[in-house]
Amino acid sequence: MFEQVAHFINYMTMPTPDIDGQDADILRVALCQIQTEAWETADNFDRTVQALKEAAQQGAELAITPECVFHGYGFLDDKQQFIERMREAAVTIDNEKITLIQNMAQKNRMPIVLGIAEKTPDNKVHNSALFINQTGEIETIYRKVHCREAESISENGCFTPGDSFVTTPIRVGKNEYTIGSMICFDREIPESVRTLRAMGSHLIACPLATMTTRLNNCSTKADNELLTRARAAENEVFIVVVNHSGRYNGGSFVLGPSGEVIIQLGETPTVEVIDIPIGIISNLFHSNPLGWAGWGYRRPEVYRPHL
Repeated sequence: MFEQVAHFINYMTMPTPDIDGQDADILRVALCQIQTEAWETADNFDRTVQALKEAAQQGAELAITPECVFHGYGFLDDKQQFIERMREAAVTIDNEKITLIQNMAQKNRMPIVLGIAEKTPDNKVHNSALFINQTGEIETIYRKVHCREAESISENGCFTPGDSFVTTPIRVGKNEYTIGSMICFDREIPESVRTLRAMGSHLIACPLATMTTRLNNCSTKADNELLTRARAAENEVFIVVVNHSGRYNGGSFVLGPSGEVIIQLGETPTVEVIDIPIGIISNLFHSNPLGWAGWGYRRPEVYRPHL
């Protein structure tokens, strides 16, 4: 009996695994923190191309841009003017700008998560993240599911919310891993990352457009960055958040599967390539069906009537 109690106590107090010093596949991820100005689509596009060139030169195996990077995530007070302006600024996926970036991905064998305002053939505008694979194909399109009042066309905005999450496979060495996509406000809704974890995500790319707080300061309230750390820890995944510089205050960051801060950038335009040991997710964290953070103890049948 004593041995059973001791084992139970040891299990309950066992810390999550340490990601340092582990023998695991490494994914080189570029945080492309780009200087943008609202509605300056030509200049913003040029700076996006330059940032992606720098990412490739640094040997990135996956590059991530901010949210709606071409139009700089601009807003207008008048809803109808906002809708019309966005339809002018938004791009279809066959736009020449997208084609050029697809060619860059193919040339450099570097997948890209590209945050854009996407215009569809039915004239809707989505806040989207394209996953362009290493052969230059648009493999998946994620359309932001959770849109705040200022964004959603059903309120004061222009974006039509998406209705599903997506994941995309990526090969690292001899193994295949899964990249999930979300955008900005999605990270504040627990079900976003929970769903992406259920879909097998090892790493989640999160294009962003907002003011960030510094993660090395202890917060006295649940700000966006603290919530994002919680999302990473409770789902045991890497989360890479990439923000604008200039229009917003940068502060792009990478979180580990225990909620640890791996890096946070400053405010200036920066392309930073980080070696992320993505292999530890399958080798160490998700290999335990119960999970270190209680994944295997969930009871969906209890939640379902309420959610």
